Amino acid sequence: MYTAFVVSSIVEDNPIGDKIDTHNVQLLEQLLNATVQLAAYGTGVAGIAGVFLGTAPEDVIHEEEISFEPSTREAYLQLRLPYAALEPATEQEVLGLMARRYLQGLRDLARVAQAADFDWARLVQDVQGLFVAEGLVDDEFFE
Repeated sequence: MYTAFVVSSIVEDNPIGDKIDTHNVQLLEQLLNATVQLAAYGTGVAGIAGVFLGTAPEDVIHEEEISFEPSTREAYLQLRLPYAALEPATEQEVLGLMARRYLQGLRDLARVAQAADFDWARLVQDVQGLFVAEGLVDDEFFE
């Protein structure tokens, strides 16, 4: 990976896709890379790629995926956003949905990744703190 955190999306060409792609994907990637240094948590993970799925429920081609490749020390999250909630949401509300889903994906990744020398719990805690401090999520959601 070219940076520690890569964030992208697979979306339909519609207003929902615009709410995800226009600013939010880039904002999350920049925020994570500017604030979180993976090396501070150990040497077991070199990068985390997150892909948000903003496609209709009938999309059976793109499915959620959470994986970790020990040989490259890279993690991959493909996370479905709740389509029904995306339609009426503002771009800022979609960013909140993305942040909550990303944090849940990190928690799930911590359970499946067999990365030696990596403090997943502290990473999840720090990303949660970052998202709360930036106003992306409400602290109550995660208690």
